[in-house]
Amino acid sequence: MKKCSKCQSLKEYKEFPKNRTKKDGYEYYCKSCKNQYHKRYGDKFTKAYLKKGGYGIYKVLNNITGEYYIGKGWLNERKVDHFTKLKSQKHSNRYLQSSYNGVNHNDLEFIVLEKCDEEVGSEKERYYLMDAFNKEPNKLLNQHITIRWER
Repeated sequence: MKKCSKCQSLKEYKEFPKNRTKKDGYEYYCKSCKNQYHKRYGDKFTKAYLKKGGYGIYKVLNNITGEYYIGKGWLNERKVDHFTKLKSQKHSNRYLQSSYNGVNHNDLEFIVLEKCDEEVGSEKERYYLMDAFNKEPNKLLNQHITIRWER
């Protein structure tokens, strides 16, 4: 017998999904609780959800300082990825991370600049980056661009 961490009921081991990574070889939640959870939240981060927003060019804008990061990719996927890494203090762009750390987290905004096909994504991103660098280089947080152009 095992107690479900969610519903707190005592059930047979066959009522729990197997998981070799757990000490006893079974999940903490029973099958019915796990199914309820997946019905409610399960499709949140599937590939279909992440690609649902389409492909395009985006900007992560700090509304307080006016600093921003420009990127390309599957829009929902990139949004989830950026904010997850920023919250866990593990973003690869140290300038964006420090900009995020300095403000209330609601002041960072994800803005879609343009939706486009994957084939022209790099070209369009390059256009937006060059335009941003020429207009206000101090506000652009793309470290690989600023380092390359400063040389």
